[in-house]
Amino acid sequence: MAARDFYNILGVQRGATPDDIKKAYRKLARRWHPDHNAQSDASGRFKDIAEAYRVLSDADRRSRYDRLGPLYTEDGRPPRPEEVNEVVGTMIGNLFRWRTAERGEDLRYTISVTLEEVATGSDREIRVPRRIRCRTCGGAGAETDARARCDICNGTGKASGPRLFRSTCYHCDGRGWVPTAPCPGCRGEGRMAIEDVIRVRVPAGVGTGQKLKLASKGNAPRGAGTEGDLFVIVNVADHPLFRRRGDDVVVDLPVVFSELALGGEVVVPTLEGSTAIRIPAGSAPGKVLRLGGRGLPSVGGGARGDLHYQLVLEIPESLDPRTRDALATWAAAVPTQAHPRRLAFDRAVETRK
Repeated sequence: MAARDFYNILGVQRGATPDDIKKAYRKLARRWHPDHNAQSDASGRFKDIAEAYRVLSDADRRSRYDRLGPLYTEDGRPPRPEEVNEVVGTMIGNLFRWRTAERGEDLRYTISVTLEEVATGSDREIRVPRRIRCRTCGGAGAETDARARCDICNGTGKASGPRLFRSTCYHCDGRGWVPTAPCPGCRGEGRMAIEDVIRVRVPAGVGTGQKLKLASKGNAPRGAGTEGDLFVIVNVADHPLFRRRGDDVVVDLPVVFSELALGGEVVVPTLEGSTAIRIPAGSAPGKVLRLGGRGLPSVGGGARGDLHYQLVLEIPESLDPRTRDALATWAAAVPTQAHPRRLAFDRAVETRK
């Protein structure tokens, strides 16, 4: 689809004659040809200019473009619904940006945190590739004495057209002037690439997918305007011991038969370290022991969740003869009444014979 305004790119009115379009193309092609222009974005702009000329210089293509505008497609197919939504959003955005300065691009950065960090919150330093205003020219793209009024928009910084289709001038990026000698520090772009070290406060209780907004830590704009924002996206890493369930934390606690039957004290992990808990005698596999208030906090404060220990019986895969004999002796010594559920089950089976 024609995501850009081809008339804006060539700097001509919508009623321009074929000769006007050809003259504009030749002038701009000379200005932006990478062999003659040292600006960092010259190659991309030259390709845009060539594409705009290819459409507007052909009568059939231009006629379709004039009818469809941003919905124009090269192969003549109807635009897809998502493409229509994108174009409508751009048009509305242009309407509200008409009297406002441009804004730098927002950035995204993903960090991985542990459950222990979720429990307490943490401070992180991240290294983010971003574009800032050039330190040599202050974002102007040229020294003060190396600027000329943009002859495409006549210094207005805006492309002509109906109100909904008005946009920033393609050639001066809304500044109203163009550099006659590009800044050597940024090659006329007004921005420079750096790897910025940024401190991020990860609040306690965060979850996977949560976004932390750092205002004005995105890219600087081209020309005047404000920096974009940086959105840090949190990913909570899987833990070898703990499973998250909302604000609660679940631990599978392996136990042997004697611990279930006799009970006893065991040392278990917590989010802060470890502690001892007591297994009641006669506990069944699957029983859950709870430590209240030892789970995760809610974002923004409030009561913490609980820490749950689910008893998981571990059965030996093999037994030596001595252990097998001891277990057989124990089984023979245990009275039937010690297993009431098994006794009830066996009786129910007997009634079905």
